[in-house]
Parts: sequence; C-alpha cells; structure tokens
Amino acid sequence: MINMKHDKKRSLLISTASLLLVCQFAFAQSIDFAPLDEKSSVLVGETVTIKSQFEGLPVVEPHISAHPRDNNHLLVAGMIVTDVNRPYQSCRLSSFVSSDGGQNWKETAHDWWGYDPWTAILPDGNTVMTWLGTKGSFQSQFPLQFFSSDNGGISWNDQVQGFQGKGHGHDGTKVTALKNEFYYTTVRFNGDMGADVVLYRKEGNGAFEEVAFVDGKGVRLNFCEPAILTDGTVIVPSSHFMTKLWIQTYNHKEKRLGEKNLVTSRPGGAGGYMRMLADVHSTSKFKDRIYFIRALGRGEEHEGIWINYSDDKGVSWSRDTRIDLFDNELPPRSLVPSIAVNEDGVVGISWVDSQHDPSQELKDVYFTLSLDGGLSFQKPTRVTKRSTNPKTEANADVARRFSGGGHYLGIDDKPDGSFQLIWSDSRSGFFELQTCNIRFDKN
Repeated sequence: MINMKHDKKRSLLISTASLLLVCQFAFAQSIDFAPLDEKSSVLVGETVTIKSQFEGLPVVEPHISAHPRDNNHLLVAGMIVTDVNRPYQSCRLSSFVSSDGGQNWKETAHDWWGYDPWTAILPDGNTVMTWLGTKGSFQSQFPLQFFSSDNGGISWNDQVQGFQGKGHGHDGTKVTALKNEFYYTTVRFNGDMGADVVLYRKEGNGAFEEVAFVDGKGVRLNFCEPAILTDGTVIVPSSHFMTKLWIQTYNHKEKRLGEKNLVTSRPGGAGGYMRMLADVHSTSKFKDRIYFIRALGRGEEHEGIWINYSDDKGVSWSRDTRIDLFDNELPPRSLVPSIAVNEDGVVGISWVDSQHDPSQELKDVYFTLSLDGGLSFQKPTRVTKRSTNPKTEANADVARRFSGGGHYLGIDDKPDGSFQLIWSDSRSGFFELQTCNIRFDKN
C-alpha cells in the first residue's frame, strides 16, 4: 500500500514536470523575432572621447540627458574608478556638460563615493542627478543622494538632499522628468535583506518626498526607471529577478498605487539594467506608448535584446519580441541596452555586442531604430569603428565587473530629432567615455 502511494505520487510529479516542460517549450516557441525593416536609415556621426581630469583612471557606467529645449546642451554623469583592483569600493562621482552638442566637455568632480549616477533635465533647466553613497570617502553605506542644478548641470547647488534608508541602504538609481515633475525609483533594503521598490517625487524646485512603495514581503525586488505619461500617470515597474516583471500606476491626486499588471515572465536583468520609457511627444502618433527593453541571459548565456510595449497605460503588453536582427550566424553577446524615442515617435535602441569579431572577444556598440513604434526594426548598425577588449592591464578587475562599460549606458533624444549616445570603451587601453550623435534618413 505504501509503495502504491509512492508510485502514484511519483507519477503525479512526473506528469506535472512533463506538463511544465511542454508549457515552457510552447511559450518559447511562441516568441518571435521582430520583422526586419529593409531600410537602412541610420547615419552615425563622429565619435568624441570625453576626457576626465582623472587621467588614466577608468570611467564607467555613464548616463546622459539632453536638454529638452537646447539642442546643444548635454549632461553626462559617470563613475571614476580610483582603484582598478577594487572597483566596487573605489568609485567617485563626476559630471560632464557640453554646450556645443557634444564636441567639448567640462567636468565637475564631486567628492562623493559610491555607485550608480543618473540624471534628468526639465525644460526650464531644473536638473537632478542621483547617487548612492557617501561624501569624502567610500564607507560601504548607500544612502540615496539628490543633487540639484538650476542650469542643466553647468553648476550644482551646495545642498544635497539625502535619504538614509534601512539596513544596507539602497541599490540602483533611476530618475525621470516631465513638465514640472521628477519621479525617481530605487530599491531599498529592509531588515531581512529583502528589498522594496520605492517611488519618490519632486515638483519643480521643491524637495523629493517618498510617495509610494512596493512591498517585497521579504523578497529582493528589482526595478527599472518609472515612466511618466502626458496626463501625469506614473508607470512604476517592479520585478522578481529573472522571473517576472509587472507595473503599477501611480496617481498623485489619489496618492496610491494601482493594481499589478504583468509585463513579461522573461524580464532579464543579468545583461545590464532593464529599461522602461514612455513616448511623451505631442507630435508622435505613438504618444503615451510605453516601451520595455532588456538583454536576456545570465553568465555566459546570452539571448539577445527583447522588447514589449503597451498602449493602454500598462494594462496589457505586446508579446516578447527579439530585436537584434543580425544577419550573421554568431550567437548573441548582448549587454546593457538603452532606449530613447524622438519627437516623431522613432524608437532608437543601443547596446554592446560582439558581432564584428568572429572570436567574440572584442566588443562594439550597436544601434537600431524602429519607424513604426517598435513593430519592426532595421538591421543593427555598428556605431564603433574600432572593436575593443576591456580585458587590459589598465582596467584590471574593472573589466570583470563592468565588461560592457557599466551596468548601464545611455541614449537620449535631442530637440532636433537626433539621438545622442554615451558609452565607455577601452580603445585607449582603459575605459573612457565616448559619445556620438546619430541621425536618420527620413526618406
């Protein structure tokens, strides 16, 4: 009798496992590549190296913001690695400003030490830069810091607003700006080393305040930047790493989060930060469409760049679609994707890959665009004219920690409809910031 029970139990387990495998196979089979747009519209401009006063030290993890009204004004933030054998314990903050469209840059060195710079600029020049860390030295603590500027980062106000957090502090910074508002998300560790997604808000020149949070209930949640729609609705993403990603809407008048809506059961995140963005251009026929992109994979397993989008404030989403449409037979080595949308609704996506080198040891930056709101994509364009290998003596352990130049890179759209890219590569033997402008042939 006991053996019969065990046999029935084993049969049930085998049947359940078989069903799960069938479901997983069916799900995998249902995922498609995006249709290829046969046009070749991308026009890559000259690459400019952004030199730091910290000569010879790697600069990684850059973020870029273009001024919404000034086509020549660009702001970049990055991490200066002061000890290449201890990159996670030695990064300080620098910001860089260009007033001539990216040809020349002025650096401001901030005596703050930690991780994850991020920036956002409002149309009036009101600017926020975020950072996790401490002043004066690295202290293995990660309070959240908000820097402010009235002129797009040319100069910075003396006062820095901070949030201490709980236990370990915070991980990751993402700030988004629209009209007269900034919204910011991070994960805040709790006493059990789980982590909650926290939403902060700042209006105009005011201070940031916590307005909502997603309770991780003891689980370590992940996140990507919030998206602000034109009616003021805020899309707040949260995820269980590599398992599922969902969004909730936040309405500041009601001051509460809405119900959870599933985006995908394949969120990614191991190949760099996941990214979310809303098309908020009044001239776009895809206005308020929300995009979610990520590099799938883990460790040495890479599965390419994937996208979903929503037209109903995140209630429903398009199917998982892969967009790195290379025509060679090399496997993907995709890392750190970024996304921007211009005034015409054209979607631009950049990432790091190893498709130009048959051995796949060398890395390049690639760019693709979609003229139809993320339905189809053009063949990826190689942005970098020289492939580089991060594994150099000058990079040391930085190459292992930040093989793609950071856990994220950056792209933003400019008022003239072009895209400005920022990345870090090792063409000089160590990681340095690089930028270029990308236009496209509208015909």
